[in-house]
Amino acid sequence: MSTTLPFVVPAQPSGISRSNARQAGILVRGQRITVDCPPWCIHLHTEAYRSLEDVSHHSDAISLTAPSHQGVEQVLTARISSWPFAGDPATESPFIAFDAVGDEVAQLAPETALAAADQVIAHGYALRALVGIIAGGAQ
Repeated sequence: MSTTLPFVVPAQPSGISRSNARQAGILVRGQRITVDCPPWCIHLHTEAYRSLEDVSHHSDAISLTAPSHQGVEQVLTARISSWPFAGDPATESPFIAFDAVGDEVAQLAPETALAAADQVIAHGYALRALVGIIAGGAQ
């Protein structure tokens, strides 16, 4: 019996664009200020912030799913994030945030994210090889 799992190749997450940059009016300690919001940010910035350092930007997430006893579960998500006012050079520029089963595990610069993508692809090929072994080399 063959089981077909849903397989989605995520396109560019919605909300990511090189144009239509915008400004967001945010509330910091009761004061309304305006910050530049990257074109990929989908965060609404509607909450009241305690400090400017708390302001962050986030894109839509893309997900890798796997079958489970409950159906299909997300096992790894990734999104673009930045914390431009936090004072940390590693997070003030956009980075890729990996979230494995609900816990963010890494903040990757673009070149490191590409290496991680290559590892995910290689892992997929290794998984196909394992399937081939148990399926008699048919994969």
